Amino acid sequence: MNRLLPVILILFLLFAPVAAQGPEAALILEHDSGVVTGSWNETETEILTATEGGLAQVWSAETGELLLAIDHGGSPLTAALWVDAGAAILSADESGLVFLSAREDGDALQRWQLDGMPIALALNTAGTQALAFTDVGGGAILSLLDGGLAAEFDARAEISGAAFSADETRVRAWSEDGTVYAWHLTSAESFETRPPHRGMLQGLLWNTDDTRVLAWFTDGLVNVYESDGLSIGRGRISGLRHNSFAQQAIWSADESMVMSWAGDDTVHIWSADSGRSQRVYRHEDWVIGARWDPAEERVLSWSHIYVYLWEAEPRRFRHGNLVRGAIWNSDATQILSWSWDKTARIWDA
Repeated sequence: MNRLLPVILILFLLFAPVAAQGPEAALILEHDSGVVTGSWNETETEILTATEGGLAQVWSAETGELLLAIDHGGSPLTAALWVDAGAAILSADESGLVFLSAREDGDALQRWQLDGMPIALALNTAGTQALAFTDVGGGAILSLLDGGLAAEFDARAEISGAAFSADETRVRAWSEDGTVYAWHLTSAESFETRPPHRGMLQGLLWNTDDTRVLAWFTDGLVNVYESDGLSIGRGRISGLRHNSFAQQAIWSADESMVMSWAGDDTVHIWSADSGRSQRVYRHEDWVIGARWDPAEERVLSWSHIYVYLWEAEPRRFRHGNLVRGAIWNSDATQILSWSWDKTARIWDA
């Protein structure tokens, strides 16, 4: 399913109607190719973007000036992260190359070559290690301090996602066939399990103490299960079914609610205990992503060429091509979005 995503998106772009222009962006960052991801630094004075053209770029969040470019030799990037309070940048590309670069001048501090395309790249809480996992089932803990490998993993299968456990003592990865793999970082013990539902697995997200896990599937089902951090309970706690494939789901801050979105053009907010739907946001196309604001009073979502802001009077912001992602700034006064239209844009919220 994940490999079909770019083709499906292109078809939607070609045949979907073009809507009227919305509010103007406060700042537009022009790139040479489609933008894969974006983020503010800790002080929100700079923006980091990664592109399909193989560049990780740093921009002034005030003027839009390009401050730094880190070149991966033309290989499309899959991720770029701020490290060490913005003093360094960790970036990965489809060839399996991962760089740790200095923010000051872009010089490479560390370099790793992985087997396969990185589909997960995540920092530990201390910012001293990074979990990297590739689509062919190879994973590693990268030491950002000395450039070594603190651990390596082999799932022996195609992987669609991976993450640290809540206490960072384990690494978990999962595949579309529903197999969930786990490795203990100190004992090197491994474990395999499966959710009770046998649909094609799209993704997993544990809660903050690893006692519950969200699982979503291509048949539209999103379930909450009990978990001990390794295995997944045989019976579900609650769930909601979308009318098309479930794209993703996230927890609210207190974990009482779930927000899920899907190919049925909707975002649902529902009770994690009962599965009862609380709110539904309807779009004109299938929903790629969604986020609460920090106060969980407003919802940000993106679908086709639009970023939607759901509040008392809903607004939408228009890109020239498919939107890849969007995030809030810390006080929810601005939105950063990025797109296949070769731009990242800041909007006043």
